[in-house]
Amino acid sequence: MVDRLRGKVAVITGAGGGLGRAMSVSFAGEGASVVCQDLNGDAAHTTADAASAAGAPGTLPWTSDVTDSAAIDAMFDAGREQLGVVDVLVSNAGVAETPGDGMDKIQGLAGSQLVHMSDDAWRRMLDIHLSGAFYCARAMMRALLDAGRGGSMIFISSIAGTSGWGPPHYAAGKGGLLGLMRSIARTHGGLGVRANAICPGVIDTNMTRAIPPAMVDGLKMMTPLGQIGDPSDIASLAVYLAADESKFVTGQALSPNGGLVI
Repeated sequence: MVDRLRGKVAVITGAGGGLGRAMSVSFAGEGASVVCQDLNGDAAHTTADAASAAGAPGTLPWTSDVTDSAAIDAMFDAGREQLGVVDVLVSNAGVAETPGDGMDKIQGLAGSQLVHMSDDAWRRMLDIHLSGAFYCARAMMRALLDAGRGGSMIFISSIAGTSGWGPPHYAAGKGGLLGLMRSIARTHGGLGVRANAICPGVIDTNMTRAIPPAMVDGLKMMTPLGQIGDPSDIASLAVYLAADESKFVTGQALSPNGGLVI
């Protein structure tokens, strides 16, 4: 299938990373215009170039921190002015660690990361995952109401959010996204807005490559399909949730994880 997203305008946060770039290129290949947001300006521009090469009618690289609400509002305004009303959001920006979170003070799974975690490390993690997603959803909703149209919001959570895998602040942030998504789905369906989440398992990205190979091998052994996922596995699902073919799907947390979590 091609052109499943023709006429749509998507904002993808964290577009400079592995998942964000894969989703941006996949959306472009299906005909969407794409706003490529990232904290790293060079990465945002590289993804925008890749999306253009994949066939996007229009692209807009945007450099900002998702925790800056004014910058997020400006991004949606610029997207509307240059590409059209944003009717798809992929809230993907996230990090696995924050400075002062105590990860460097524990060995593997031994010890308590909680006791070493600073207040600032906790707040920064939740601010990136939850506040950033909220700012984007709010800005998009304002634009949709002004335009009198509906849209699709996709929140990238994790098996950390569904099953507690990962550090406490990361699991809390990813789990919080599911609550936000479900509330939006329940309260905004009558306005034509769908909200869903994707909860990936172990995916071959830079974040995963930072994990010791022996640990990754162990995760593969625990996974019924015996492998880790590819960014394209997530991108294809995001395209489906953005497309009109998923018009009866909302409030759902879909988890491509190879059977690691069942």
